[in-house]
Amino acid sequence: SLARFPIRYPSRVYLTTAPILALGALSSTPSLTPLVLLLGVLRLHTLHLIPYRKWGAGATQGLLVSLAIAVGHAGPSLHALSTPFTSIVVLVLLSAVTTSIAGLSLTAAYFAERGQPTSWRHATMFPAIWATVWAVVEYCSPIGQLTTWSPIVQLGGYAWLRQYGGQVAINWVVAAWAVVLADVMGAWIMGLDEEAERYAHPPLISFASDDRHAGATNGSAPYKRIGSTRRTLLLATVLIALAAPSYVMSDMPSPVSSPDVTPFGVACALPYPQRNGLLTGTPSLEDYVAESKTLQAQAKVVLWPESAVHFSSSKEREKTFEHISAQISNGTYWAIGFDEVVQTDSSDGVWKIGMRRNGLIMLGWEGVVYEYYKRHLVPIAESFSMTPANEKPSIFTMQLKHPRSYSAPKWAPAPNHTRPIDITASICLDFSTAASFAGLESRPALILAPARTWHTSVGLAMWEQAKARADETGSMVLWCDGGEGGVSGIAGRGMHAFRQVGLGSWTQTVSVPWPFDPRRTVFSAAGTSAVLAVVWGI
Repeated sequence: SLARFPIRYPSRVYLTTAPILALGALSSTPSLTPLVLLLGVLRLHTLHLIPYRKWGAGATQGLLVSLAIAVGHAGPSLHALSTPFTSIVVLVLLSAVTTSIAGLSLTAAYFAERGQPTSWRHATMFPAIWATVWAVVEYCSPIGQLTTWSPIVQLGGYAWLRQYGGQVAINWVVAAWAVVLADVMGAWIMGLDEEAERYAHPPLISFASDDRHAGATNGSAPYKRIGSTRRTLLLATVLIALAAPSYVMSDMPSPVSSPDVTPFGVACALPYPQRNGLLTGTPSLEDYVAESKTLQAQAKVVLWPESAVHFSSSKEREKTFEHISAQISNGTYWAIGFDEVVQTDSSDGVWKIGMRRNGLIMLGWEGVVYEYYKRHLVPIAESFSMTPANEKPSIFTMQLKHPRSYSAPKWAPAPNHTRPIDITASICLDFSTAASFAGLESRPALILAPARTWHTSVGLAMWEQAKARADETGSMVLWCDGGEGGVSGIAGRGMHAFRQVGLGSWTQTVSVPWPFDPRRTVFSAAGTSAVLAVVWGI
């Protein structure tokens, strides 16, 4: 029987299964089901390791899982930093740190579950710890949710939880299913093999109930299994119920032609200077301007990628923006990603003279209407040469005039007869944390997201992070990645697939409900701390 293997050869089984699962579960875009399987196996292994103090096997497991993570991320990481060697060293260290955090979480849950007065508290202790630990990691880490053991794709019926509980709710679901899986696997192992009485280790018996029964005799086993079964069934029922709303909630994008929506065009300017299909060089300022002049015929917002242009002085920047502004149509806005040399130290000490900063400017025919600077820099690659900002994004309201198919009074009420479109922005790595838009007082209709990644896998990972922020805020994200192999598209409000890979400009008509509901989602209003309070209340 297969049940004999974990009993007779626990180290072989767990030390083989977990690293294999980690290869698929902990990619650059982790998914829910493989992560549940990995966590369930590691939970069973933890329940075997600690009582027998098999620290060597635990360290071996940590090493193997760390190596599996490093192997899975090796391709996109090779050129992340100045040299492949530096990139690999940093990758191995990151893999070891995240694996250690996961191991410590499992260990903490093992001891926290001991002596819990109720079966329900015993069942929900690990999910609460797991969700809290990764929320703290996200808050402290310079790369946010990247490299964490948190699913970002293929969430099944739980994607709707993002607007209510953010990534904390998703992490709680993962850990809760891992508890159910470990209980079921443990019961299967103990229940199918008569040799279990000779080979069984106390952890495989006692994990299903509290320590009051840990030393119970065989005569008390039915009582323990009944308690474990009830607990497992109750937790599984709750998890299934949480997935049920996804089958009745609509996840379709709004139509672009309807009396109760406001349609408008958006564009991503990604010029591709080429000859005979081959790129002839990096797109220049003139390339971006020429491309944007063409795109503005179909789009009200034209977004350039991160660091599309570079400025060495404030005079050069102002002269360039003045030149560009004169070429923008009335009512259209170009969102320009740029980096520049800081000319003076800021009063708060954040910006240092001589360093570079990464920003985005929205230009209209009237001049600059919006300004934002990147807050989260890529460690080592950007953090030594650039200076971050500490100001959170704000909102700019674009007044949209009526299209030709509408008369002014039918489009919007007097006096302006315009419809407001609230717009905000963040830049690339800023999207790696759920707190990106915590300071906004209302829901934006559109979030501008210039980016520049160096590998398709990294581009996909950041695209998925942008999708998560769109779901959490209830908004749309216009993601424009100018990096080699980067992906671009529109996410949120029922739109999930990216538009294209690599360079090449594009436009798309999107729509928002009219009148627009500016109220924030539950998660945007409450924040991570409130969700953690709910998790511990559960």
